[in-house]
Amino acid sequence: MLFNSPEFVFIFLPVALVGYYLLQRSPASEYRFHFLILMSLIYYSVWNPPYTLLLCASLGANYLIGRLIQRASAGRAWFGPSVPLAAGLLLNVGMLFYFKYANFFVDNLNAAAGTNFNLQHVLLPLGISFYTFQKIAYLVDLARGEVRDQGFTRFSLFVLFFPQLIAGPIVHFRETSPQFDRNSRVRFAAANMTVGLVIFAIGLFKKTVIADTAAQFATPIFQAAHQGDTILFWSGWQAAVIYTLQLYFDFSGYSDMTIGLARMFGIKLPLNFHSPLRAQSILDYWRRWHMTLQRFIISYMYQPLAIPLARLAANWSLGRFGRFVVATALPTVAIFFVVGLWHGAGWTFAAFGLMHGAYIVINEAWREINRKRHRKTKTAAPAWGSFLYWCATIAAVLFANVMFRAQTVGDAMEIYAGMTGLNGPPLAAAAGLADLPALLSGPLMIILVGCAIVFGFPNTQQIMRRYGPALGAEQWVGVDARGSAVLWRPTLVGAAFTGITLYLGIMFMMRAQSEFIYFNF
Repeated sequence: MLFNSPEFVFIFLPVALVGYYLLQRSPASEYRFHFLILMSLIYYSVWNPPYTLLLCASLGANYLIGRLIQRASAGRAWFGPSVPLAAGLLLNVGMLFYFKYANFFVDNLNAAAGTNFNLQHVLLPLGISFYTFQKIAYLVDLARGEVRDQGFTRFSLFVLFFPQLIAGPIVHFRETSPQFDRNSRVRFAAANMTVGLVIFAIGLFKKTVIADTAAQFATPIFQAAHQGDTILFWSGWQAAVIYTLQLYFDFSGYSDMTIGLARMFGIKLPLNFHSPLRAQSILDYWRRWHMTLQRFIISYMYQPLAIPLARLAANWSLGRFGRFVVATALPTVAIFFVVGLWHGAGWTFAAFGLMHGAYIVINEAWREINRKRHRKTKTAAPAWGSFLYWCATIAAVLFANVMFRAQTVGDAMEIYAGMTGLNGPPLAAAAGLADLPALLSGPLMIILVGCAIVFGFPNTQQIMRRYGPALGAEQWVGVDARGSAVLWRPTLVGAAFTGITLYLGIMFMMRAQSEFIYFNF
């Protein structure tokens, strides 16, 4: 069930909200948690009912493993917490590998070795990448002593809470579980509903009005490349720019909608998106894009790999360059290769991850060079440098996103050939400008509107900054702020803004519903 579908907006969501708040205000208020779990299972089962059983089995197994970790940590077991933790990691990673990568592995093995292994096509369970990472974080946090078991109901609600079940954000148990205990939020139900509705409306507008419209101009070019057509200069850049805007508003819209939905129930989810196309480095870009994935990567993947490698490099006395290669470059490229494959079982995703890994290594090397130079000269970087860094970041993101969207590496290379003029000089009338009239109609309009919103207007958490829209939002509201006078308030103007935004989102939603891009991961 999609957030941007009539069934969700007009049936499921009202039933969930009414049932939850009726129970909350009744003597049976504790059962509101069970009701939310039931509604979340219904929400998930609409996609594929049999895989709901898989989700529940995984949920139960992880809870039991978590209990074993806590018992072992308290010294009430003959084994240490590392034993059940290892079993839990093996279970979760094994499930993810089988359902997401088994076909990819077998197909490539057959192609490389000439074998003929046959594996029945495995359907990818919806949201498995996200709820697997969330359960891994829970088990590791238990082993570290950062959280404690609070019962199966709370654990189930933590994993299954439908606003964040399918595509994140990747939430920590300690962030959301305490919020369900705060009875004081009953007093603020109307305020939470209002703030949540505004955020949801903005997200729906981004998804249905901008992202889905942009897809109409980007998708045909990628399809043409896949069919073997020659991609010319303007078409190549149209595909790269418009798909980047599509991906941006699709994920930004989803992030707003999930935060808005959770807020309607009085729950603040962590901030997951903060205007990444305004970043002036690829490092800053990843701090702002899928922010909860980035913190998961650092805490549970990068640091456990990089810290031992840094010690190894120090023990071997490798020197400055050797330490950089071993302790920074190697783990960065390895982790981003995994992150690329996490997005999808395909060589385009692997290449996407390697591209970003290389970008970050270059970024880190450049920072080290500049740091050393600034210490010697004691001069600040010139103001025009920020603009050049932003241009380089945008170019890097555009090229990587082409690989991210293309069906094959060859398709991406065809679009790169068009973008770089290899399929004809950009300014030649026959080769470069032949498709310019098509660009100047609808595509140009979506580029102008999209760029105006991205670079000229405040983002959602800045518009809603008075109401604490998300966990951690206060740390970011002043970062790259635009249009500080644009601030939502519960006035007639605020109501009109919400009404128009929601109306346009619903009207565009009625023409067709498309999945969020991150639902595929």
